Amino acid sequence: MPVFRPRTRVEILRSMAARVVARSALARLEDNSAVRHILAAAANELAEVYFQLARLRQLFSIDTATGSDLDLRAAEIQPGSISRRAAGYASGDVVFSRVTTVGTVTIPAGTIVAAEDAEGLIRYRTTVSGSITPGNTLSGAVGVVALDAGVRGNVASDEIRRFVTRVAGVTGVTNGTAFDNGADRESDRDFRARLKAYVRSLARGTVAACEGFARNVRLADGRRVLFARIVESATPAGYAELYIDDGTGSVDEYSSGYLTTPDVVLASAVGGETRVFTTERPVRDDGSFVLSVNAVPLVRNTDYYLNAATGQVDLVVALSASDVVRAEYRYFIGLIQQTQKVIDGDPDDRISYPGVRPVGVIVYVRAPAAIFQSVEAAIAVANGFDVDDVSAECVRVIQSYINTLDIGAHVIGAEIIERAMGVPGMANFRFLALSGSIPPVADGLILPYQVARIAAASITLT
Repeated sequence: MPVFRPRTRVEILRSMAARVVARSALARLEDNSAVRHILAAAANELAEVYFQLARLRQLFSIDTATGSDLDLRAAEIQPGSISRRAAGYASGDVVFSRVTTVGTVTIPAGTIVAAEDAEGLIRYRTTVSGSITPGNTLSGAVGVVALDAGVRGNVASDEIRRFVTRVAGVTGVTNGTAFDNGADRESDRDFRARLKAYVRSLARGTVAACEGFARNVRLADGRRVLFARIVESATPAGYAELYIDDGTGSVDEYSSGYLTTPDVVLASAVGGETRVFTTERPVRDDGSFVLSVNAVPLVRNTDYYLNAATGQVDLVVALSASDVVRAEYRYFIGLIQQTQKVIDGDPDDRISYPGVRPVGVIVYVRAPAAIFQSVEAAIAVANGFDVDDVSAECVRVIQSYINTLDIGAHVIGAEIIERAMGVPGMANFRFLALSGSIPPVADGLILPYQVARIAAASITLT
């Protein structure tokens, strides 16, 4: 089949003029002749048609389509399944403080705090409630999310220091670590790469499928899975672990409500039941799970077996009529819960959540173990540059590098040096220690179920 090649206006005009001369008594066409002008006008129109045809071919390729055209191609490839990511909301933890240590101060969910830049306030909303307990001046870590999406919500540590919503008894707030997970609207290049990866993952039940579907999980508040990695047992065990992270190293969110008020798994048995399901799932399998029948605790792996991912409980001995089954447990919420739902599917909504994992294999969605790093280095600053400004920017780029590493990615000392030396005004950067290793500095080796992260306070520059 001939290859389509667009023709230029000059080529078209030359061909048309040659045809006219060949089919008439004319020897040549003068440049200012009426026939020449008519042919030139027609050649211009035909060249435009060639141009539009060439552009049309590009628009129908995901390798060359851009902008809204690329969005349309994605919608045609997988209708309703994948779309360009909107701008993401930066999130992280803040700590509230007070002067006194008397009484309990409650910080309500929805409290607005802010950082400030040249454009004004960057506002963040607390996603959970927090408190400062008696005898303490500091609260625990309280999660916040930016009110506006985009990279503007990414701030360095100790930048969130202002209150928009006042809380009685609270005098201060700060973020101990930088926020790096805010993102602008997904670029054509990133969306194109993710679209191709998604199509490759459609053979469900594969490692690529589980990781690919996990990376498309997003919550209503803007938090989303940025990193996902499957880790399988060295021996055939019938299960795999899917570790996910949103860039903060703190997706291990769970509710403990059923520890204080047990979950009534079955209010009154008909008799003969050998399988029940917890109300909430996935269960946080941390040793807190207790199953009881008629208030008598059962022994796990003797009296019953638990699938923590789906909340399924298989009983060894069938229930009798009127038996009451209760369970005490913690269960995951947030990104882990939503990702588990995507992986397992929803029996009540197979259209929206058909599931990814193969039959007979359990996939546990887990949070990776955050391995916090420390950096000590001696720096030299070029003449004319402020030492504090250079140091602050160096801390920022080191945090940005380490806090955006994928699950299982090693911390490479040479990468830190390269980024530090790229800071304007940096004359020299000499390692003193990286996470305890002294010169010659050893790279930080991270296991497949771990993720490296670092706080600004753990970076010492002298």
